[in-house]
Parts: sequence; C-alpha cells; structure tokens
Amino acid sequence: MIKKIFLIIKNNILLMGLVGILIGLLSSWVLYEGLHRTSDDKFCIVCHEMKPMVAAYHNDVHGGNGKVGIKVSCVTCHLPHDNVIAYIATKARNGVVEGAIHFFGNPDAINWQANRANRAHFVRDEACAGCHTNYKTNDAISEKGHKMHAHYASLKGTDKEISCASCHIEVGHKGLRSMLNYYKPEYEFYKGKLDKQKDEAEKKLAEEMK
Repeated sequence: MIKKIFLIIKNNILLMGLVGILIGLLSSWVLYEGLHRTSDDKFCIVCHEMKPMVAAYHNDVHGGNGKVGIKVSCVTCHLPHDNVIAYIATKARNGVVEGAIHFFGNPDAINWQANRANRAHFVRDEACAGCHTNYKTNDAISEKGHKMHAHYASLKGTDKEISCASCHIEVGHKGLRSMLNYYKPEYEFYKGKLDKQKDEAEKKLAEEMK
C-alpha cells in the first residue's frame, strides 16, 4: 500500500508541484488583497465611531492635505513593521477586538479624549523613522526641533525613553481634539454648540470619501 502511494506521488510529482505552486500563489493573492483592502481610511470609517479620527486624518499632511498630496495608510503608523508575522498577528488581533466592540459592545461609551494620552502605544516610532529618515540632519527643521530630536535620541533604550507622539501630539490627525469635541463634547458647556462644525466636518468627509 505504501509503495503504491509513493509510486503515485513519483508518477505525478510534476502535477503535484504545479498544483502546490498554484495554491501558494492563490493564497498569497488572497492574503495580499485582504491586507490591502483593510488597511486604509475607507475601511476604518466603516465603523461610525472612527469618523472623527478619519476626518482629522484628512486634515493632516499624512492624510494627503499637504503640498504634494501624499497619503500614508493607517496601518503604516498603527501596526508593527519588524516582521510580517507580527504585522499580520497584530492586525488580526486588533480586527477581532475592535470588531467585537463595534458589533457587541458600546463603542460610543469609549472615552477617546482620555485615550489620546495613550497615543504612544498606538503610533509606531519605526513608522515615523521609516519615512523621516533624516530627522536628525534635516535643515528644514528648526534649531529647537533639532535639540528635541537629539534629546529623543539620547533617551532611546533608557527608562526615560519617549516616543515621537510624546511631542507630536496630533501626528497624523490634525485637530483631533477639536474634531472629537464636534462628535462628543468633553465638557458640558460645548454640548449643542458645535453641531454646525460637526455637520460641516461630516459633509467634507463624505465628499473626500467618494
């Protein structure tokens, strides 16, 4: 019986190899498409609670609101890039957790303003340095900026280490605090007074997402 199996394999090894290659290519394509289609602002905004973040992202140079119109995808800043496995694992875990909160939890009860204090956890330094490779030597940066970047570098690997988001508070999402207040005012005083700004932000976002 075993000899027959080996004989079948031997006689069909070329066919099996081709089938294996086809399956591998198909699986890679499906994985690529899945990762690609769930990595941008159009996917993130499927969850209504992400509207303020996406709207603020569109106001930022990272969201295409710069002189050259370059857009950085959401996953570029918010997922690890040390290796493919960590990237996929983190993306899958985040998808499950956030999906569960959206469909079975109460996402509207999330205190997004308080979460801004944890921005260093959500913004990856390696993503910043991956594009801003010359942050130490860029002549366009002010003298104060160079001093702060030198300070940042001096603290790397110590117990006082800081992140890019420690100083660049609204990096990637310009005016995020204000945008969050349009949707969910953090102070009673603002309630009902920012509806016009919210309507304008929603209208602008709808146009940009076409």
